[in-house]
Amino acid sequence: MWVFGYGSLMWDDWEKRYGCVRRVHAHAPSYARIFNKKSLERWGTQQRPGLTLNLTAHASGAGGTCQGVAFEFPGIHQPEIEAYLSGRETCAASSITVGLPEETVTARTYIYDGPRLIEDGLKLEDRASMILSAEGIAGSSFAYLRDVRAHLAGLGVSDAAVDELWHAVCALEELTHG
Repeated sequence: MWVFGYGSLMWDDWEKRYGCVRRVHAHAPSYARIFNKKSLERWGTQQRPGLTLNLTAHASGAGGTCQGVAFEFPGIHQPEIEAYLSGRETCAASSITVGLPEETVTARTYIYDGPRLIEDGLKLEDRASMILSAEGIAGSSFAYLRDVRAHLAGLGVSDAAVDELWHAVCALEELTHG
């Protein structure tokens, strides 16, 4: 069983509890990261939602790929892994094709499509404001964004959606706390 992580799953060591046998750099063709999911527990609250990553499929024929980490587990752990991750990600797992350095596999991942999605047209400045004001049980939404960016850099990956929001958050923080 494979799981594809593209946000905090890449770094918080959740996989150690479930007997992960391999962890490798991977990519999901025809997908991209998008900051469009409100976090109401881990990185924010009902009153001050955080903003976290989701995956979005590229339009038919559009290029691009989402870089992340794939985790391999013995199949016997699939029910408990999916129960844990479905609760954490607030949605059921989907199967997608993921490229590894030497093979292509089908992996389980979490693509949220529910009531916690932010409005499509929410301005970058408003998304940055959400990031700066939110904190949940796992930490601040700012720390989430900072850590995603740092771990992507550790993989040698630059992601336009992450970088754009990071720069907007830093600019707003400078204006606010100047």
